[in-house]
Amino acid sequence: MKLEDRQRGLLNLVAEYRERECRRLLDEADAQARDLVRQAYRRERAHLHARVVAERSRAQARIQAARAERATRDRWASERSSAELLTAAWPRLREILLSRWHDPAHRRRWVSGYLRRGQAVLPLGIWTVRHAPEWGEDERAADAEMLARALRHEPRFETDGDMDAGLIIESEGAVLDASLDGLLRDRPRLEARLLALLEKGGGA
Repeated sequence: MKLEDRQRGLLNLVAEYRERECRRLLDEADAQARDLVRQAYRRERAHLHARVVAERSRAQARIQAARAERATRDRWASERSSAELLTAAWPRLREILLSRWHDPAHRRRWVSGYLRRGQAVLPLGIWTVRHAPEWGEDERAADAEMLARALRHEPRFETDGDMDAGLIIESEGAVLDASLDGLLRDRPRLEARLLALLEKGGGA
């Protein structure tokens, strides 16, 4: 074989090797590029998901905060409204009770109801019944007779000029306060009952 042919053959081998190596290097580079793109896509997708989750959490937190703020404002408004209502209603309640005491029929029910309650909760000894002036001797007669039979003792009746309405029953240190001031003494409980009645009436 001539030298030129050998040289040409060597050059062809070198060219083929170079082409194979170039293809291999290009394929590796292309695979690496695709892998880098996939990794970058996964990272970006993970970052995007994290941002979406974080933004959703922030949005939910803002919504919850807004709801809590609104509930607080509504509660404050309701409490202010209730306080204003009770402030207006309290003097009216006293007026109504006074007017009931001044009315003979209502006074009769007031006295009879608390005398019966007294027999259920107080010792059946000698009773002292202090009362507002309107409940006179004529009205007391029937109750005095009934109590004397029930208690087996004559009750003592004392007119209290400082009492606006009602009566106070005392027996052996126990007291049943059915005076106007006594009935109104537990203001928080009465206000709660007033609000319950008003809400019930408003819902009817």
